[in-house]
Amino acid sequence: MSTPTLIGVPALSGRYTARLIQFGEAPEVLVPLLRRIWTDTFGRDTDAMAAALLARNWRSLAVNPRHRRWDRQPLVPGLGYPAGNDTMRQGSLREDLDGFLEWMYLLHPDQGRLVVYEATVHGRWLRHSVHHLDPVEDLFVTAPALNEGGSEMTVCTVCGAVDEIDHVEVPSMAGYGYDTATSCTRCGSSVATDPMFGARLVRKPWPPHDPTTGDATGSTG
Repeated sequence: MSTPTLIGVPALSGRYTARLIQFGEAPEVLVPLLRRIWTDTFGRDTDAMAAALLARNWRSLAVNPRHRRWDRQPLVPGLGYPAGNDTMRQGSLREDLDGFLEWMYLLHPDQGRLVVYEATVHGRWLRHSVHHLDPVEDLFVTAPALNEGGSEMTVCTVCGAVDEIDHVEVPSMAGYGYDTATSCTRCGSSVATDPMFGARLVRKPWPPHDPTTGDATGSTG
């Protein structure tokens, strides 16, 4: 099924320059793929990756594309399957959408970040998540504001949630210092600290596993 998606870079005043991916994917699929392309194809050179993605429109992205009999355009090794339409799209995050697009991924080469936007049912772009191309070991990281003069963001490195963090701090039962618990309200990943045992980090699976019922044979009774 087609998932029309934009891939590009931000411009000034909330604008962007992007190319179309005819068969895009949701973040849980496309973000890991873009990270692999960034590492395997471009050796972590974000500027080179952005330039290559903006060089043409795409049918789909792939690290190891293989020729198919219906492909009319030469494959691009390490990137994917190009499309024939060569129109560059320039738009605004405040634009009205026509219902055709579903996702937009904007690379920030100077920050090594990927910001994902989702098209809402009201035909507007809504920031969905922020992802570091090189995920750090810390569960939560502070990222610069997207807009000049804005406040910094706290980003969950598991699911990419922005400012969806719950923090609790209470006097420690150890009798000194404080116990803290910081958790992501989207995926449930958390880090807890206390003065006696230090930090305990829990990374929850993302995307979450589908619930299952019954045993391995399919029986529920």
